Amino acid sequence: MKKIIEKILKEETNTLLEFKVNRNSLLHDLQVMDYSPEDAEEELDSHIKWFKSLPNELKLYRVVYVDNESDINTKQPGKHYSMDYENLIGYHEYALGYGEKKFLLTVIANKSLIDAQSTISNNILYPNEKEITLKQNGKGAKVIKIKEI
Repeated sequence: MKKIIEKILKEETNTLLEFKVNRNSLLHDLQVMDYSPEDAEEELDSHIKWFKSLPNELKLYRVVYVDNESDINTKQPGKHYSMDYENLIGYHEYALGYGEKKFLLTVIANKSLIDAQSTISNNILYPNEKEITLKQNGKGAKVIKIKEI
């Protein structure tokens, strides 16, 4: 029994260190979304399993509103992305922004650029958005395409 407990604690510590997440904060997010404490544990484990399953390199999409394409910061293209192109376009079809034009950015980002805590939290609090949140405002992500939509 002691070995089983030690293994569970080691796995829990590795998860926390590997992803740098605050499990209690994420459990709180789930309880805010009306999960019971028991269901919140199970749901969080599901989110962590999903995060672990992400590939090392991801193709991500982001919609930005600017006056001109040249206003897009390609060095730090932003933090909020989606892996689901169709879902993203559907959610932004009628949205308004701060610029006259709407552009779709496509980037390639290494998994190490993902802010695990924010990504999991956002997916708990806003499950329909299917968001991936990058660290440092997207610094290090490679912009591969910019398309006016």
